[in-house]
Amino acid sequence: MSARTFFPVLCGSFLALITNPASASQLKEMPEQTFLDQVEAPGHVLVTARGAEAVDAEARRQGLRFPAVGYWSPENICFKTPPTGDCNGLFRR
Repeated sequence: MSARTFFPVLCGSFLALITNPASASQLKEMPEQTFLDQVEAPGHVLVTARGAEAVDAEARRQGLRFPAVGYWSPENICFKTPPTGDCNGLFRR
């Protein structure tokens, strides 16, 4: 790859990363044990609702910090649309 094409690609990739830093935690659910290990950590708050969007809305209503520590559901459905079941989100106070 030449320098003429490398730098625009590098800059575009960097901008994509810094403009959407919270998306990484929302792309997939955490493994169950990792999630459960974090639930009891000091300052963490568990929020349960129907789908990730509802979890995020409730966390915002409670004034919790974003991005979420992580999401988990038994059926791996937090990010399914339309939501079909409960999703658990873990946030910091």
